[in-house]
Amino acid sequence: MPPPSSTRRIPPGTLAHEIDRLLADVAGTVDEVIDRPHPTSESLHALHRELRRLRHALAIWERVLAARPRELVRPLDQRLKRLARLVGKVRDRDVVLRLLEGPTLPRPVHQDAALVARLRARVRDDARTGRELLRVFLRSERDAHLFEGVREILELPSRPRAGARLGKILEEEARLRHERVRAAHRKARKRPSSSRFHRLRIQVRRLRHLSEVRSRLDGAQLKEFPTEARRLQTRLGRLHDLDIVLAELDDDLGSTEWARALRRERNAVREATRRSIKGRRWPPLRLVTPPERPARRLGS
Repeated sequence: MPPPSSTRRIPPGTLAHEIDRLLADVAGTVDEVIDRPHPTSESLHALHRELRRLRHALAIWERVLAARPRELVRPLDQRLKRLARLVGKVRDRDVVLRLLEGPTLPRPVHQDAALVARLRARVRDDARTGRELLRVFLRSERDAHLFEGVREILELPSRPRAGARLGKILEEEARLRHERVRAAHRKARKRPSSSRFHRLRIQVRRLRHLSEVRSRLDGAQLKEFPTEARRLQTRLGRLHDLDIVLAELDDDLGSTEWARALRRERNAVREATRRSIKGRRWPPLRLVTPPERPARRLGS
């Protein structure tokens, strides 16, 4: 049964207020990363997450704007996307380093230990170089007024009856994201692979971001979503981390017993993930919308 339609009106200023809050988080974390000679992995993880959430909210805002102002959003979003990709690349090195130095990976036997140590040193150097380049790029974008540009588009004129339209956009997005999760879930269930599991992870994450935006705008929730998503995201995240490590292996390390043990570990996690979704379909979309309440205003 499809979810009931809602004509709930959400003032565009409410979404602008949320984007302004997300932008403040991004700008603050960017300052933290730039000011630190060696930004922590936690700050990079936070920045990566905040950039994704900001871009997601901006995509909704773009649909609210009138046609001509809408053209000003795309260049800003492309710059934010480039930032997110650069942060993600550095963070991938942090993930590999954390796993190589932590207790969860198979321990290399004596003849493989030197090769693993060499890999660890290379990844550490790559992470350090990546941080230096990232800080330069972040400073360049900050000085080029990227964040001021995003704030300016929050003042652009919206489409007629934008308040009613925003409520419909959120419902449309919920259905679209939900169907994409269901499609990715179905493909991963029928023919599991690392690429399909990674695609499922991305779609679940995007649905979760939408749930967060919708909840902050009008209090609506994707019923039964958080528990299902968090459990699956944990499994998929572990699988993705192992795939990242395996992608970093040098040729001489790839044929070692340690690498074979790592692949067995990856395959075991993939199989456990496959079993967890086998015979199970993603649950139908159920939206819970609260009674009408006074909307927050920009700057309140």
